[in-house]
Amino acid sequence: MTTQTHRIPPRQGPSFPAAPPAAPEPATPAPAAPEPAAPEPATTRTPRRANWPTPYDTAAPAGSTQPQPAPGSVPVTAIILAHNEAPNIVRAIRSAGWCRQVVVVDSGSTDGTADLARAIGATVWHEPWRGFAGQRQWAMTNPGIAHDWVYFLDSDEWVSTALAAEIAARLGTADCAAYSQRRRLVFEGRWIAHCGWYANSWQARLLDRRVAYFDAAVTYSERAVVTGEVGRLSADLIDEDHKGLAAWLRKHVRYAELEAARRVTQPAVRERLARVREEVRRPTGSTRPLTRTIARDVIFPLVPAKPAVLFCYMYLLRSGWRDGRQGLLFCLYYAWYELTIGALTRSVHR
Repeated sequence: MTTQTHRIPPRQGPSFPAAPPAAPEPATPAPAAPEPAAPEPATTRTPRRANWPTPYDTAAPAGSTQPQPAPGSVPVTAIILAHNEAPNIVRAIRSAGWCRQVVVVDSGSTDGTADLARAIGATVWHEPWRGFAGQRQWAMTNPGIAHDWVYFLDSDEWVSTALAAEIAARLGTADCAAYSQRRRLVFEGRWIAHCGWYANSWQARLLDRRVAYFDAAVTYSERAVVTGEVGRLSADLIDEDHKGLAAWLRKHVRYAELEAARRVTQPAVRERLARVREEVRRPTGSTRPLTRTIARDVIFPLVPAKPAVLFCYMYLLRSGWRDGRQGLLFCLYYAWYELTIGALTRSVHR
């Protein structure tokens, strides 16, 4: 492992270049006589991103009244896993500028991701891919981590000003070992607010690493195991990939391969039920909600015609149609994703 380190100085955060000043607008002479105003339309369309969260940055937007923590002022290490994330990495690092330390763990990028991260003040470590859980466990236990609290941020995500302010205000004020928040997934330029996705997107990302770990033996999971209370944050994390639809589809083919491998090796239904009963009696500390475990490991394996059922559930029952064209495509692509998992699973048994 090759390690290249550049510590972000406390209270300063990553050194982001300032935006150039706007050019002054030329003065416009007043008209000789004002024309009558055009009548207002009967209805006005609300912008799709009205009241959309503002990304955290080292400089507050002009006219903004929303408080935000000072750069590098919160005793948290942000950990960003990356592989060929040049279109996203700068935005992710900027949005974590409130952390005293920002670490990018690069697993062999060839598109300049590491150079971009280093150029704006992040610490860059190089480590071959160990799996979703294994890579996080390796990063969280690395001796170069400067703080007990760590925040895991994916390269295609960004932290809003509201979320940064809430973390700064709540950190250390309650007896919690971790905090979870929901994610707003942006697909083809639109927030997927329905389909059952947003409501079930709770995930613990802010962890006290002294009482948390990831099971490296689990290849397709990134749920931390925590000893202690898990609090909930009200502000959301934004998941907005700039690499495009083709990259999204390729990524989900890889996810389908991992999920198919998991399903092939999962135990019989009776054993899965026994595990759920044991989890109810003696909680293991997993941050995956028990209802999600039951749905994934007990109910869904028994469902016939999974792609069609999944589409009807997401698009009709969970109101995916309310997310417009993007909602329809999102539900269709997830039905395709489930179809791909099924095909890969059957190919193993042949």
